[in-house]
Parts: sequence; structure tokens; C-alpha cells
Amino acid sequence: IADAVNRLMERLRRALETERRFAANSAHELRTPIAAALAQAQRLLAEAQSPAMQDRARQIESSLRALARITEKLMQLAKAEGGGVLSETAHNLVPLVGLVAEEFKRTADGSRLRVTVPDSPVLSYLDPDAFAILLRNLIENAVKHGTASEPVTISLDDTGQLSVSNGGPAVPAETLLKLTRPFERGRSTADGTGLGLAIADAIASGAGTHLELLSPIPGRDDGFEVRMRLPGGKTKSRRA
Repeated sequence: IADAVNRLMERLRRALETERRFAANSAHELRTPIAAALAQAQRLLAEAQSPAMQDRARQIESSLRALARITEKLMQLAKAEGGGVLSETAHNLVPLVGLVAEEFKRTADGSRLRVTVPDSPVLSYLDPDAFAILLRNLIENAVKHGTASEPVTISLDDTGQLSVSNGGPAVPAETLLKLTRPFERGRSTADGTGLGLAIADAIASGAGTHLELLSPIPGRDDGFEVRMRLPGGKTKSRRA
């Protein structure tokens, strides 16, 4: 019985590894042809003479950009589910919060971000690249699906707890349970892939922790918040 169970587990491991490798390789191979097609669509838009042709070229460009985003998300998901999100040494993740937030502050919605981080280092064994992918997806999710007139709050405290919150209608409890599944989008009509929270959750799980989804935000009757305890972490706060 023990041998049979071991063989079954090994077959399952190989099957899961094959699926992850296929998703990662497929997404990687698609990047170049998508980029080439996007360049051709942009050239067509620049050369189009009639308004109808320009509109068609814009639609093609928009579709290709959406496909490129999905491809990138699938690569991130495959990497997250494949493990390797912990490093052998602890890193200070405070500067990374500022760097990722700065990327968004250069966009139209960047003025909505409110960042609170400690004055002292917060050390964690979570790989810096994996942390950046996780945080980028959480912020992107909050910016896209939160109320545009309300801020998106990013907080890392001295105990190593990370939280990202946004305004908006409260999410039903039954929907919260499904939001970390791939391609689950809730009731939002905003443009998105439905993979952001799934990627963040996979990274959290690989690091031995988990995402906590809260809606409404504690102390309020609306809003959405994601919390996560970083693996390892220690250390007053400043606002950026």
C-alpha cells in the first residue's frame, strides 16, 4: 500500500510539474510573436488613412495588449506555483515597497497611492523578485477594482504584516472565498485578467504563509483589503 501511494504521489507530482512547465514555456514562446503582431498593429494605426481603418487598428492593438498581459500573468503564475519563492538569506523589503509603488505613481492612477512603511528594516526570507511580483499584483488589483475617487493604501508594519486596501462596495463573503482562484473576477466590470490574486496567493502559499481577504475593511462598511504576514520580519513608520 505504501509503495502504491508513493507511486501515485510521484505520478501526480510529474503531472503537475508538466502542466506548470507547459504553461510557462507556452507563455514564454508567445511573447515574441505577440510583440511582433503588436508592432505591426501600431504601424498599421500610424499608416491608416480612414477613420474606420484607424478604429479597427486600435481594436487590434487593444486586443494584443490584453493578450500580452495575460501571457505575462501566466508566466508569473507558473513561477509562483513552481516554488522557489524563498531565499536562503533574509532581505530588507522596505525599499522594494517604495520602488514598486513608484512604478504606479508614474501612471494616471498613481496619485491614489498612500504608502506607509517602517523607518527600520523589515527582514524577510521571501525572495525579493517574488515579493515584487506579489505586491505589484495586489496594487494593480486594488487600483483597477477600487473606487477611483478613493485612495489605495499600501502598508508594511514593523511586525512584517503587509496590507493593501481600496475603497468600493463590500464583496460578498461567498465571492471572497473564490477570488484567489485563477480567472475569478467577482462582480467587477474593470478590465483585468482574473489572475492577480491567484498569483499573489500562490507566492504566499509557496512562502508558507497565506493571503487574508477582508471585505468590508475592518471598522468600515465598505472596501476591500488583502493582508499577508511575511515569512520572517521584524522592526516605527513613515509615510511616503
